[in-house]
Amino acid sequence: MSEFMNQWDQLYSTAHKNWHLFSTKEKEEQLHFLEEAAQSLLESWSDMEEKLIDLKQKKERAAEVPSYESRGTSFFTLEMFKQASEALSNEEASGEANDVRMLYLGYALLYTEAHTKAIETFLYLIQSKASPVISHFAYVGLGCLYTQLEDFDQAIYSFEKANELTTSMDVVYNLGVCHYVKKEYSQAAHYFKETIKELEEDGEAYFFLGCCLIESGYIKEAWNCLLSALSLLYTDEALLAFAKVSEWHGHHQMAIHCYKRLESLGRRTIETKHGLAWNYALIEEYEYAIELFTELSQAENNESIAQSVRWLIAHWPHAQSEELSTHFQLN
Repeated sequence: MSEFMNQWDQLYSTAHKNWHLFSTKEKEEQLHFLEEAAQSLLESWSDMEEKLIDLKQKKERAAEVPSYESRGTSFFTLEMFKQASEALSNEEASGEANDVRMLYLGYALLYTEAHTKAIETFLYLIQSKASPVISHFAYVGLGCLYTQLEDFDQAIYSFEKANELTTSMDVVYNLGVCHYVKKEYSQAAHYFKETIKELEEDGEAYFFLGCCLIESGYIKEAWNCLLSALSLLYTDEALLAFAKVSEWHGHHQMAIHCYKRLESLGRRTIETKHGLAWNYALIEEYEYAIELFTELSQAENNESIAQSVRWLIAHWPHAQSEELSTHFQLN
């Protein structure tokens, strides 16, 4: 910025010194150039002011929750939420400490599914004009509660109110999930993109963003996101979800990769074996598929596996269909 201002000063000094030598047209050109440069400088200054205001607001919003420790909070830390709610209900505090006690109580009630009392507690904090940070977490609690109840409109409203008070990537991500469940893929994608901007290693955000893009028809961009997710996710649930999405959209090699990765992590189950067998079958790797379905025939009655075998027997070439029916006896 200082270099830019120095350059402008030099240009002005040069123009001022030689002004009497310029023609009318040259004077207009010099003025126009200096005006444009000055306007650019003013816009940069305005942009800096806005960014400073934004940071100041974030600093004010990011106040820490006041400290409060008690028998009830000890139970809460140990995830003994029923005991925590009972203890916190009987404790006494004043001022901000009481707001924190009530916040702990609200979450303890939420985790024990005492929904009516949890709503009353969170609303009390909001309506009593508690500090912005307390109100933020009260709205988050309401958002989580309404998500549990599958009332996603109320959940979105609560998370949006929380986000107005203090921006949190957990809240932004939750807004994305709520919109995704409502099949509002454009809005959901916006929130997942915002999450990824701040949390570049968030594999779940990449996964959901990929799903949103698939639903919106942006297939190439979707699979770039899903591949990023695959490199970041390690949980059984995430890999299994990724395998099923890949299978559904015809990416059978990708599904096979996910099932194999699950098995390499020691998660070899009937479900993963069935997934491997089915996807090998769909890419016409008959030998692998028949071998796996033969192993699955030893498992207890599983209608899902039987349905897969019936479909393959009906659609495979005759020779492979006969071999499969020999190895897998249907009832």
